[in-house]
Amino acid sequence: MNEYIFYTCEGYTYPPKMDEEVENCQVLGCAKGNSVKEAKNNLEKQNKWLKECGFDAEEAICRQLLTNENKHDIKILIEYLWKDEQRRFRESGKPDNHIYHVLTRLKKMI
Repeated sequence: MNEYIFYTCEGYTYPPKMDEEVENCQVLGCAKGNSVKEAKNNLEKQNKWLKECGFDAEEAICRQLLTNENKHDIKILIEYLWKDEQRRFRESGKPDNHIYHVLTRLKKMI
């Protein structure tokens, strides 16, 4: 199951040291789902205050989060491919478009 974070540019907030409204983005929450649509539905079910406060979940900006399970799966895939692709990369003259570059970036990220 995927995890998503939802935020909006609707509304205003109050900064800690001021009494004036500030226009900025607000995190509405995180939700899990097999798709963005499912996660958005779960967000609305779990946070009834969204509608009560006038937020429109359909207008919310959504970004998928990288879960620990995702990281674990990526790590397994990198470890499986690493030695063979490293060898192929060296043998092929280290081309710029080799998959080894992607594996290297992912390995640094994880």
